[in-house]
Amino acid sequence: MDNKYVNRSKISEAKFRELVKLFALDLTATQIAKLSGLNRNTVNRYIKEIRKRLAEYCEITGPVTGYASSPNQRVEGDIRYLGIIEKEGVICVQLMNRNTEVGEKNDLMDPQSKEMDVIIDLKKDQKIWTGDRGRLQKNDQAKINRIDGFWGYAKTRMEKFKGIHSHTYFLHLKESEFRYNNDQEELYHLILKIIRKHPLF
Repeated sequence: MDNKYVNRSKISEAKFRELVKLFALDLTATQIAKLSGLNRNTVNRYIKEIRKRLAEYCEITGPVTGYASSPNQRVEGDIRYLGIIEKEGVICVQLMNRNTEVGEKNDLMDPQSKEMDVIIDLKKDQKIWTGDRGRLQKNDQAKINRIDGFWGYAKTRMEKFKGIHSHTYFLHLKESEFRYNNDQEELYHLILKIIRKHPLF
């Protein structure tokens, strides 16, 4: 079926645009399937691929280079920490590598960790500020507010999915980053533009 956004598409371009419009509203797959009339499995398949494109877009356009993660990266038992960097008003999230260790006094044991503004202990849901937070509070409260705002936003929006599989956790994080960093009113057109440049499947 002819669809410039999807290779070998089994749904029309108009129906795909409808799916993206509903996705941009941050609806669940169940809600999108009900409103669009598409099969739930079809919706899940398309949404996963859209999230991969958004993760790739965030890695390419983000303010930090050198920490690219795979859109298919899983949160396994040995991945415990999430790093967040804020630069020039833009948030960037990264899963930390397997060598990340935090000492008894919250000292960081590997170079990648020290580059982050904050480390989130995913098991304890605890923020570990990597720098002198007192200095940051005095000189750059806006940075702390943006990081806190993002993490609160990400947790709230992911809770509505009522459990996220480990193999899609990173994609949901990057989607949250994408939504937080971009004007919510323009998401639909931006998503279509991203996918048009790199069609799904």
